[in-house]
Amino acid sequence: MPVVEKSTSYRADDLEIPCFFCAPAGEGPYPAVIVLHGSDGFKPNHAQIARSLAREGFVAIAPTWFGGKSPRSHWDGLHPVDITAGFAWLERQPAVAAQRVGMIGFSRGGGLALTVGALMPQTQAIVSYFGLTSWPGGLEEFPHLALNASDPYDFVRQISCPILSFHGEKDTVVSMEDTLNLDTACRKYGVRHNYVIYPGVNHSFVWPGDKYHRHAHEDSWQKTVSFLKKHLF
Repeated sequence: MPVVEKSTSYRADDLEIPCFFCAPAGEGPYPAVIVLHGSDGFKPNHAQIARSLAREGFVAIAPTWFGGKSPRSHWDGLHPVDITAGFAWLERQPAVAAQRVGMIGFSRGGGLALTVGALMPQTQAIVSYFGLTSWPGGLEEFPHLALNASDPYDFVRQISCPILSFHGEKDTVVSMEDTLNLDTACRKYGVRHNYVIYPGVNHSFVWPGDKYHRHAHEDSWQKTVSFLKKHLF
């Protein structure tokens, strides 16, 4: 499917948050997916994910939460309005079916996708790749978000949409226990959660480099597309 893309931005209070926008080349409206980067900031990899989603029939935006041209210098500068304003901006785009928006996040962005789902009850689907979801060491770096230090997964109770997670068994950056603990919380609060653990696979298995794993990449992407189409189309 032909796609169109552009670099754009949206306003969050007095700040402009840059983002990469990609959409099918047609009038729509189309379901939409927000792509959330991890600790290394927005990279060409995230733009490629947005393009791949657009070829599957989704509008996709990948905001730069920090680094690069973003006004936020690091995760700890992220405010809820950065999230809610971006969500609202996306829903106003003519090509977007406003009631069919989901998220896909990578590493710390996977954890952030979950907190966005808790903040934005209209979220229809969440995909977390090797997500850093725990407290401490993960979501505690978002001091402006309403997280409960005494109950790290308390925010999960606010999520009303299904979640799909992927993790490598040999992840040396984010332990697969983060996904297993997320699953425990989802069962506790009645949130639908399916996950896949890939034996012998490390972190960042979808990105080019020494951790890349072809089977895990291709299998997870096929499952991701099927999941998003099931819940957003």
